[in-house]
Formats: sequence, structure tokens, C-alpha cells
Amino acid sequence: MKTLIFILIVFFVIVLPTRAELTPEDLDKIRLIVKEDIKKEFSSFEGRIKEYVDIKIGGVDKQFESVDKQFESVDKQITHVTYITYGLIALIVAAIGIPQIIMAWRSEKDQDHAKQIQELRQEIETLKQQQIIRP
Repeated sequence: MKTLIFILIVFFVIVLPTRAELTPEDLDKIRLIVKEDIKKEFSSFEGRIKEYVDIKIGGVDKQFESVDKQFESVDKQITHVTYITYGLIALIVAAIGIPQIIMAWRSEKDQDHAKQIQELRQEIETLKQQQIIRP
């Protein structure tokens, strides 16, 4: 029974304040308090958002710097490969062109020798004909 009475007393103590009515002045005070709390929370939230945005922008800047460095590295590699390609083209031209030049020079010499041989043959034939005519 004591327990039942104690529970009822606790119940009524809890229920009594909830039955109280709020006056318009109380509502105005509550509104002011809520507005101040909202302003404080908003300014705090705004500060945290600014910090977060600054951190993210800083991260993005670092990523752009990293990408910029990668582009510079790729540009250097492309330049290097281009120079190597030019060098290989020059070697190929030299490997094909020099023997062609040598062959052309030799063929010119061979043509000169062929002309000389032809001239000598003609002389030999004329001499043979002269010898046949004058035995």
C-alpha cells in the first residue's frame, strides 16, 4: 500500500507542472530564447561550414597542383620521346642514305671505267684492223 501511495504521489508531482498554462509573455520569452539559441547555433554552424569549405578548397588546390605537376611530367616525357624519335629517324635516314650515296658514287666510277674500257676496246679494234691491213 505504501508503494502504491508513493507511486501516486510521484505521478501527481510529475503531472502537475504539465497542466500549467503558458501566458503570452512566457511564449514571447521562449521565442526570444529560441531565437538567440538559433542565432548562436547558426553562427557556430556557419563558422564550421566556412572551415570545412576552406579545408576542401585547400584540398582541391593541392589536387590541382598535383595534376599540374603530372601534366608537366607528361609534357617532359613526350618531349623526350619526340627527340628520341627524331634521332631514330635521323639514324634510319643515315643507314639508308649513306649506302645509297656510296653505291651512286661507285656506280659513277664504274661508268667511268666502263667508258674507258669501251674506248680501249675501240682502240684495240682499230689497231687490230690496222694490223690486219698492214701485216
